[in-house]
Amino acid sequence: LDSLDPCKNDAFRKLANAYELTVAGMKNLKAIGLPFQIHTTVMDWNVAELEAITDFAVEIGAMGHHIFFLVPTGRAVNIEDEALRVVEYEKTLARLMEKQKHVPIEIKPTCAPQFIRVADKKGVPLRFSKGCLAGISYCIISPVGDVQPCAYLEMPLGNVKEIPFDVIWHDDETLKRLRTMEYGGKCGICDFKSRCGGCRARANYYNGDYMAEDNWCLYHPRGEANIDS
Repeated sequence: LDSLDPCKNDAFRKLANAYELTVAGMKNLKAIGLPFQIHTTVMDWNVAELEAITDFAVEIGAMGHHIFFLVPTGRAVNIEDEALRVVEYEKTLARLMEKQKHVPIEIKPTCAPQFIRVADKKGVPLRFSKGCLAGISYCIISPVGDVQPCAYLEMPLGNVKEIPFDVIWHDDETLKRLRTMEYGGKCGICDFKSRCGGCRARANYYNGDYMAEDNWCLYHPRGEANIDS
């Protein structure tokens, strides 16, 4: 659910009645007692709605509100110009962690590992101990068996129909490199390196290197940028 305005939501999803169908699905799940959560892709045109969507999630009985920050891979490359820019991104994370203090459901920024740092600053307790998990404690297996470090880091590591998964997981050189956390730029010297890690997929898109620094981060290892929150 990307907007509380049905027209905006349906236009983004490119599906007529997407809003109506989504809300009806939520109500059906609630009626039979099946837990559900709401996912929102945040863009420049709906960023002001996030807290209101969280309130809607509480009202309709969702267990959580997971907010996805755009990673320019796949079809998302075509809408990268609608993604948040770095200052707005930082402010949005601060807003979300502030909102978390006032609602009974979990707000989880996704593909936004810097939220670990922001939550720490605001004293918001989290059940998550690390931001980017790609290749460290998480990977994906596609419907055809291809293994990738994450859904947005499109680097095929092998296919489970040809190579046992445990062999890929333990022996693949890309995964081994990710686990070193030997990042470039300021990510490599950051005091939040082991807890945040930067978005590896975003680093790969903007720098051509999945171990480069995350361009969406304003934090400086010896102090923070002056961002109002």
